[in-house]
Amino acid sequence: MKKILLSALVALMVLIVGAGCSSSTNKPEDSNGKSGGKTKVIVWGLDPMAVGSGNKEMIEEFNKTHAGIEIVPQSMPGSGGYDTQDLSKLTAAIASGSPPDVVNLNAPFIMEVASRGILMPLDEYIEKSNFDLSRFYPYTVKEMTFQGKIWGLPVGIDDRILYYNKDMMANAGLDPESPPVTWDELLEYGQKMTIKDDKGGFKQIGFIPNFGNSWLYLYSIQNNGKYLDDEGKKVLLNSPENVEALEFMVKGYDMLGGAKKINAYSSTFQGGANDPFLTGKVAMVTNGNWAIADIARFAPNLNFGVAMPPTPTGADFKTWSGGWSWGIPKGAKNPEAAFEVVSWLTTEGPKFSAEGAAKYNAEQKRITIPSWTANIDTNQFLMEKYVDQLDNQRIKDAVKFSMDALEHSISLPVSPVGQLLWSEHARAIDEAIYHKGEPQEILDAAAKKVQEELDKFWKNNKSIE
Repeated sequence: MKKILLSALVALMVLIVGAGCSSSTNKPEDSNGKSGGKTKVIVWGLDPMAVGSGNKEMIEEFNKTHAGIEIVPQSMPGSGGYDTQDLSKLTAAIASGSPPDVVNLNAPFIMEVASRGILMPLDEYIEKSNFDLSRFYPYTVKEMTFQGKIWGLPVGIDDRILYYNKDMMANAGLDPESPPVTWDELLEYGQKMTIKDDKGGFKQIGFIPNFGNSWLYLYSIQNNGKYLDDEGKKVLLNSPENVEALEFMVKGYDMLGGAKKINAYSSTFQGGANDPFLTGKVAMVTNGNWAIADIARFAPNLNFGVAMPPTPTGADFKTWSGGWSWGIPKGAKNPEAAFEVVSWLTTEGPKFSAEGAAKYNAEQKRITIPSWTANIDTNQFLMEKYVDQLDNQRIKDAVKFSMDALEHSISLPVSPVGQLLWSEHARAIDEAIYHKGEPQEILDAAAKKVQEELDKFWKNNKSIE
């Protein structure tokens, strides 16, 4: 108990000092965070100094156009920057009575945060302001929902698509305009585009099942697998559909010599200009839409195409999305002003951050590839302003495809034990591809571990009742 109280006291002291340092005015504030006629909204997780982000321009635009409210960005007390995922610090700030007004959180796990009683429900403010949730992709709103209430608003999102090198396909005797659409074709094409040296090592590899950003989760949803039942109280990680998906991943590694050999090759991979897809070391990869920006910057003449990730049947294409969200911590002093900030940051704000990023990119002689948001209208604005005018047709087509793919996306499972579910799913991949057990028994053990924690939560957690 003494340790907790001491941590809370330290957090409070740092908050007070930080607030004084971050303030743009020396005028005294009242107990509600008002100064000079403006309500100050303290925001954690919005770094105005992030180079090329446009955050600074976005903050300045809000403060210029909102006469009664001022965004005051702060780094999390006791941390080296603006990362807000250490919930112990947020919890300490709440316990001390000095939480921020707004906090940026990983969207797939906001339900886990809300279920611990750390956030305020936003339904009251959504209703009062007639905030239109219908203009957000439905799965992004679902991520924000727990026990019938909404605990945050979604902002940035991503998705995963298949990138393929058309020249490598042609060299392997494949039609460069016909990417694989089924799991069997994916492995077949991967084999044909794999080239080995005289010693049996890889000179070029066609496809690695878990390289890029696919994970077992992608293959599971493609196989109509679920990780939780509809009530969210039974773990389905070891369902037949998920076992089949993991068996497919194992097959993909085994066909090319096994995980040890493949991962020895991939351990040499680098990022940026030396990304293996850009340098011809990998012919096909499932990766996030963010990869298009690297292609545009480092390999604008790359002869590549994009497609939905192949499915078992070659139909019912799906992908998955992660992203970020804005929440209002429990005990925030200015919740109404905070909601005005949050609602703006998830609708109009990204337009101004994109404008700031575009200005920076122009100075660096780079193409601007916008980041997608959870808001459909904002994405259309970004498409028209920054993508439609691009000269590079391949890049333009890829960006448009990635936005269209958002309509076929699914979020991560929404659960109070979401992070454990994810980590156990990831551990199962490694154990299976290294043959430390059969996929069924590996997923049985993972499901049992997650189920135990989920049962404990539903039995003991009373934090938001």
